[in-house]
Amino acid sequence: MLDYLEETEGLQYICKLIYEAYQIPVCWLDSAGNLQLALPPSMEERPAAPTHAGMLAEIAEFVFGLENNLPRNTGGTSFLPYLHTTGFLENFIMLKLPAELGTGGTIILGPSLAASMTENTVASLMNDHNLPLGHVEEWLQYYRGLPVLSRTRWYHAALLLYSLVNGQALSVTELLLASTHHEPVQHTESRSDLDHSYRRENTWLHHEPMLEREMFRHIVIGDKAGLLRSQASFSEESFGRLSKKSQLRSKKNLAISSITLATRAAIDGGLFWEIAYTLSDFHIQHIEELKDIPAVDKAQLAALCDFADHVRDNRRSKLSRTSALCQNYIFNHMYEELTLNKLAEVAGLNASYLSQLFKKENGISVSDYIQRERIEEAKRLIELPGVTLSDIATRLHFNDQSYFTKVFKKYTGVTPRQFRHDR
Repeated sequence: MLDYLEETEGLQYICKLIYEAYQIPVCWLDSAGNLQLALPPSMEERPAAPTHAGMLAEIAEFVFGLENNLPRNTGGTSFLPYLHTTGFLENFIMLKLPAELGTGGTIILGPSLAASMTENTVASLMNDHNLPLGHVEEWLQYYRGLPVLSRTRWYHAALLLYSLVNGQALSVTELLLASTHHEPVQHTESRSDLDHSYRRENTWLHHEPMLEREMFRHIVIGDKAGLLRSQASFSEESFGRLSKKSQLRSKKNLAISSITLATRAAIDGGLFWEIAYTLSDFHIQHIEELKDIPAVDKAQLAALCDFADHVRDNRRSKLSRTSALCQNYIFNHMYEELTLNKLAEVAGLNASYLSQLFKKENGISVSDYIQRERIEEAKRLIELPGVTLSDIATRLHFNDQSYFTKVFKKYTGVTPRQFRHDR
């Protein structure tokens, strides 16, 4: 260990270095939990804790509560960094200082975010914590003041902090293992054995893996009829119970699990990964809103059929890899400027050649295809509450409202306003 770390100035230097390198708040608490250093001197405080000491007190209580269980390195000579995410999605890194430093205490990095927060995400968090939605804007402003560090940079900050304090290297694997030392879920062997015995006695066994593989194979090949036949072969008793307290929650969990598997199967079947994931998001969000078991059962089956249909339609198009790549890029970047030259760059082809190839395979020019897909996206946006027609036109890169109306009518036969009125 480096000699200068035995002095307070050494710890202050490390804190300042981490702060300047990652632009993330850094605090040093002594062994009694008193604040010795904070960078910046005053941090953005979450609305639920109006005083500066609020969040620090919460984190200090958490880390000192873990004190006897904090992981050490293989030799047991130094503590390892501990990664912590709060219920409000704030990320922290905590490192207890070695006792031989004399100064002791803990260095805390954070709060930071893994990704920028949207208004919808903040609103859902407020709902999860039973907080009034009238404070969404206040919370949104708070989150906008926090630095955003990707998972990788978050891990690297922890590794750097450890190396500076201890003068030793640490791997990402060691870091992650150190932060997953919570107590495992406990279950009594007698209860587990009783459940197994009861299910065998009544022949209520889980479904055979082969049945599951066969069902999702039909999604891979886009065979909805085969999917329905396979799904009908599952008995109600063959499904596991994924919630002890709620049959509805259990059904929802099962449905989400099957949609996750269907997403992978659809991608294996050649469906654009972004389309597959978007379908998954849509169906899972829909299922979460349902209030009764029959509705969940119907929604689950509809979701599986939707994946099979999309794979079937994708296979029928018989597009070359180049056309498929361009279509996928257009789908993913609908809200950006899209040009033939950009698509040619993505495909690695001459723009003129790409234009000819795309029109030959799709029966429509690149520009017309982009227009058509933007109108399809506009139709989906029009059905959403609170989204104005002028906002849709701007977001989808139409020059003005009148041009948007003209193009919309070209592909739908009605104006955007008429389309909304008919919904």
